[in-house]
Amino acid sequence: MKTRVYLTIDTECREERPLPAGLQPLAGYDARIWGRFVNQRRELGIRLLMHHFEAAGLRATFYLDPFSSLHFGAEGLAEIVGEIRQRGHDVQLHAHPVQRHPDWHSRDITPPSDDMADYSVEEQTALLEEGMDLLVAAGVPREDLVSFRAGNFGSNNDTWRAMAKAGLALSSNYNPCYADKGMKMHQAGPAEQLFDTQEGVWELPITTIREPSGAPRHLQITALSLLEMADALLQAHRSGASEVTIVTHSFEIYHLDEADPPRGRLNHINFFRLWGLCRFLAKNSHKFEVETTADLVRRLRAQDTTVATPVPLPLRGRRALRYLRFAEQAFKRIEKKLVVHSPFA
Repeated sequence: MKTRVYLTIDTECREERPLPAGLQPLAGYDARIWGRFVNQRRELGIRLLMHHFEAAGLRATFYLDPFSSLHFGAEGLAEIVGEIRQRGHDVQLHAHPVQRHPDWHSRDITPPSDDMADYSVEEQTALLEEGMDLLVAAGVPREDLVSFRAGNFGSNNDTWRAMAKAGLALSSNYNPCYADKGMKMHQAGPAEQLFDTQEGVWELPITTIREPSGAPRHLQITALSLLEMADALLQAHRSGASEVTIVTHSFEIYHLDEADPPRGRLNHINFFRLWGLCRFLAKNSHKFEVETTADLVRRLRAQDTTVATPVPLPLRGRRALRYLRFAEQAFKRIEKKLVVHSPFA
């Protein structure tokens, strides 16, 4: 059997953030989603991502936060939705409640919590319904909205209950890497692959490997090297895993140097990882099938899939590949500091 792979992109703007060095300004559609920079001839955001997905014959799921449209404008959100859907990819609901007031610091107001887990079931349901309404107004047919991911993975078991109330069938929030960073979901049984929450929704967990220390590390473009992701995918296939879920963001393949006016550069390590991952999946199409979360929900509703036996052991990170990742991460940190202000790059 093929292992199904889900390429998921959290697509969002950025709120103001107080930092020790000063206030980090908010960043809108151009800076955080399109990657449109005054010092670049080409865009480095979602169009570049989609280009490489499509070149490898792959389709992805974009978890899109709609709340930023309350500040940055509904027209810009509709442009993003239209581009993604016209190219055959999937748009699903992402939620950063703080984006309802991204300029909270300048306005001297207290920001809302950005973690869904901090809200009651009723409040979470209302946020989900508001987010869906905004996406529908931006051009996503209501019947196509079937899945949800919380910002920061900041969800809990009440999130499943709120999703059921809002009519969303598939959660993709369970991420053990965030167990101490806002993710408060608890699952008694195995949670490495798709499982029934018994709350009226299914959960598609984020795939992780176990570091030599025993700590989990998720399959995210910025977190693992290409060799580590490929190795984890092959381990999953050999073990009989039914699903692997990979995460990235709309802004992970570039360095954002300035938000206003937007200036940035390619993040060469992350770009190479994404480029290589696409080609690895295309080359190994006899082992892996890439589909969207909407495809998965259609099969679940048609009873065209079953929950597979959990992987017997966690996917193991390899020490040698980990050391290579350390070198790559060091290169990224150096590259990020080398801000270049040339007219075009």
